[in-house]
Amino acid sequence: MKRAGVSYFGVRIPRHARRDLEDIAARGYTAVLHTFSENDLAYYRGTMAEIVAASHKLGLEVQMCPWGVGRTFGGEAESRWVTFHPEACQVLDDGRRVATGCLNNPVYRAFCKEWADAAIEAGTDYVFWDEPHWTVPEHVGVDDPERWACVCQVCAELSGLDLSKGLTPEVQQFRERSVVDFLGEVTAHVAARGGKNTICLLPLTEGPHGVSDWDSVAALPHLSVLATDPYWKNFAESAESFVGRFARLLAETAGRHDVEAQMWLPSFGLTREDIPDLEAAVQATHAAGVDDVWTWGYEACGHMTHLATPDSPLVWEAVTAALTGGDAATERQRVDLRDLDLRPTAELVRLINDEDRTVAGAVADAAESIAAAIDAIVERLESGGRLVYVGAGSSGRAAAADAAECGPTFSTDRVVAVTTEDEAAEDDAAAGASDLAALGIGEQDIVLAVSASGRTAYTLSAVEQAAKGGARTIGLAGVRDSELTGQVDLAIEIEVGPEVIAGSTRMKAGTAQKLVLNSISTITMVRLGKTFGNLMVDVRASNDKLRARARRAVAIATAAPEDEVAEAISAADGDTKVAIVSLLAGVDAQTARSRLTAAGGVIREAVADVVG
Repeated sequence: MKRAGVSYFGVRIPRHARRDLEDIAARGYTAVLHTFSENDLAYYRGTMAEIVAASHKLGLEVQMCPWGVGRTFGGEAESRWVTFHPEACQVLDDGRRVATGCLNNPVYRAFCKEWADAAIEAGTDYVFWDEPHWTVPEHVGVDDPERWACVCQVCAELSGLDLSKGLTPEVQQFRERSVVDFLGEVTAHVAARGGKNTICLLPLTEGPHGVSDWDSVAALPHLSVLATDPYWKNFAESAESFVGRFARLLAETAGRHDVEAQMWLPSFGLTREDIPDLEAAVQATHAAGVDDVWTWGYEACGHMTHLATPDSPLVWEAVTAALTGGDAATERQRVDLRDLDLRPTAELVRLINDEDRTVAGAVADAAESIAAAIDAIVERLESGGRLVYVGAGSSGRAAAADAAECGPTFSTDRVVAVTTEDEAAEDDAAAGASDLAALGIGEQDIVLAVSASGRTAYTLSAVEQAAKGGARTIGLAGVRDSELTGQVDLAIEIEVGPEVIAGSTRMKAGTAQKLVLNSISTITMVRLGKTFGNLMVDVRASNDKLRARARRAVAIATAAPEDEVAEAISAADGDTKVAIVSLLAGVDAQTARSRLTAAGGVIREAVADVVG
């Protein structure tokens, strides 16, 4: 069964939860897991039933997990049950009783069944037994990883072992059998009440908290779904290999016992640098044949200080795209901004400014691919080719503006744009191909195609035509793994997340495009010798402002007196570079021009024998 699911927690006001659930469904998720803590059990049972009903109404399948219940399951929620029942809690091997329910204690098992009854009454489709485990010392304030549990009287009697001898292989086998027996009892209880069970095992097959025999769990008669959650960063492991290993174990074990396999991957605690690992983890999961994939949790847990990162919004968009194959991030609606039109003007200014701050970081992350594109462009231009921008709509307008600036700023006619500003023409593939063909594209040229979505028909067709003509191709897209970047020789991917106004790519996506295009054209011209240091020396001095700038450039570059600068510029017929070479090399304008021609227009090479 193909599912894409996400966990949801922390909101217990139904109208707010309903809005978030609408967002989850709209993004293409088919299922949701609701945490159901002891606090929910005590104070929100009816509310949780409302939230489950709202999920079902939106077509979402529901799982509920015992979040932090008894401190024997996953989750940051605290347990109040352990304070009321210390006699049923685990005992460490050094005799200390800790605030964690004992999996073998009948009183604790009865409480877990009571919790399961409440989850079923709330309407859940699956009870999700999340990471069942014996106590982890550090989770209960014990700073000694060598400690283990449980050596209580119940465990001692059930095991028939001398637990004072330590964590022997026999004791470890007893602990593992106890986990399986506990799960068998609670899953049978759920099934007897008409419910279904998922068991999510920790990604461990050895050590004090691992289950070495996953078959023993998968063989439980009332299990519907076997899951695991290989959160690679928690184990300092490689995403692809770690997730791939457990995905294969999960798929093979579930297959042997005819139960469904479900994978959980993290989006919490990840930064933009982790997104490729996250995408590799999804691919490794699918490669193992597991199609039921979930993430913890909604909006990459950006609402929870302990789990959030500054990049949570970007990670959320990335994991959503990977799991659901939905719309490009820029097209998605941010549900937190549904009241945008009601906010004060000053707040909107700050909001957009804060969003724009994220763009520079996204562009910086693509520095290597941008540099590779620039080197390829310089190579073609040095060989007499052209840099041809291609785009439609907002992307086309940005590209056309950058190309238009290159002429007067750098005295070049070899940066051109093939674009359409007609929004309807974005879908016209034939127009893209014919417009580019009209330019006579050849092997010496390089085409840079720009598309925020990476799927604009006009642009994709133009790139295909460019490739047919032998031109090298570069794609600049606002999403990862788009049609555009999969079609070109070099890809630049700048993912900035959803826009303040959904789908308005003239905002963050447009800003990112302008930054990248500006960097590409400027650095290309630097590499081609259109500057001397950071002086603009190849400008077309067509007005008083530019003529004054040219004089200043010559004066700064040569440190010559004003009268000599004026004389050199006049002798060079206004050519700034010729005037600079003439003054630095002490030659006349004609000789300076010859030197520049021999040096490919690069001032430093033209005066290399004079200036170090």
